[in-house]
Amino acid sequence: MVAVLAVVGCSVTVPGTPAPARGVPVADLPFDDAERILAEQMAIVRGWDACATLDVAAAERLTGAVAFSVRPVRGFDGCEVALEVAGTDRFSYVSVEAGEVEPGPGPDAEAGGRRFPAIAPADGAERRAECGYARPVGSGWGVLVRGEVVDDPAASCALARGYLAEILGRVDAPPRRAAAGTDPAFTIGGQDPCAALALLVPDAVDVTVTGPRRCGAGDVEVAFGLQQFETDVAGTVSRIPGGRLESVEESEAGCTVTRQASDTTLLAPSLPYLHRETLAVGAVDCDTARGHLARIESTLPGPATPATGALALGSLEGFPVAADVGAPFDPCATVGWSAFPADLRPAGIDPRPFPAPVDAGTLYRVGCDYASDAIASVLSWGPPTGGYSIDPAVRPGSATQFGGRPGLEHRSLQGQAPLCLSTMALGNGLASIVTLARDTRADLCAANRTVLETLAPLVP
Repeated sequence: MVAVLAVVGCSVTVPGTPAPARGVPVADLPFDDAERILAEQMAIVRGWDACATLDVAAAERLTGAVAFSVRPVRGFDGCEVALEVAGTDRFSYVSVEAGEVEPGPGPDAEAGGRRFPAIAPADGAERRAECGYARPVGSGWGVLVRGEVVDDPAASCALARGYLAEILGRVDAPPRRAAAGTDPAFTIGGQDPCAALALLVPDAVDVTVTGPRRCGAGDVEVAFGLQQFETDVAGTVSRIPGGRLESVEESEAGCTVTRQASDTTLLAPSLPYLHRETLAVGAVDCDTARGHLARIESTLPGPATPATGALALGSLEGFPVAADVGAPFDPCATVGWSAFPADLRPAGIDPRPFPAPVDAGTLYRVGCDYASDAIASVLSWGPPTGGYSIDPAVRPGSATQFGGRPGLEHRSLQGQAPLCLSTMALGNGLASIVTLARDTRADLCAANRTVLETLAPLVP
């Protein structure tokens, strides 16, 4: 099913002042004093655009690497630049996020004549070399800047300190989401969940604000998010009329229905690739939740046009597509996940395949990554030149056939993980699929055979 990524928020101080900002317009609900203050702070945070806060050129200067992706992390409120030193496996990351300030080890950072406390690693990064610092903005919340040089804690902290200094002006005054400074320009992230709640429950009491995009009262809760469709999470996923996705979680406490809230999506190189704007409503039962969803959906804004010079999100690499290289099929579309054995596919809605990089030494000319919890595969096409061949005298492997077409099959290991490379002759060039086991004992060559035999009758 769909797993809703955690949404975090942040209280706000105007830069240079010691106290949180006040008097910000909030939804017409009977907040108590503490919740009204938090609602005001969340309204300001909701307007910040974490991705537009990033400076890709500064990240490249500091790391000596090339940025290959700008992608959201942890929903709307975080964003990172991923970088790689060409021709190596040296990866670095920098990120900006609005979130709760959790103290971490190590000394403060200094930038602009000011001190910034060290913070704990992000959830899931406890064993990585990640290092970060915060600009506290009140009530335990702040703007978080992190850096990571893989397997090098000292370099990670130096990177985080340097990046904080480079973007300090943007950290003090984050770009506004309304400025549409990214491409795509998401619109759902600016929506007030408490205003949506007021539409549903105008006489709400005991209103609770739990983040910039989450608000509840009684048995009704509203949340907006930017999420990826994960695998192996309990629940169900379905497509509703119009092609958008919906997930349902039922329990003794009630029902939460999460629905794709717009057609604005982002395909980014981070499993499982596709980010969607979502609206979730919890209620006593699923019919009530769906009725509430319909009421809120009618109030949502349409798509936004990115501003001139907006920061492009997703891959920064110019991946070729089939038409660019004269390929007789599209590795990302001609077959798809349905060609893989069912036990190797992602659960629920299949994550969209992602175009594969084609470097100078790559034998194929166009490819596509398929990744699930069980496997990682690349399906590709290329001309029969150099080592891209089905001749066992040229490449390791055993001669075989796929759907009546001649081919080559080779089993090996990548580290301790089983791997199979299968290649099939076409009327124009070669189709190949390489599959690496992630968490499966399945016969990978048999899986490759299923894919190529599905492809064989579809391509001249």
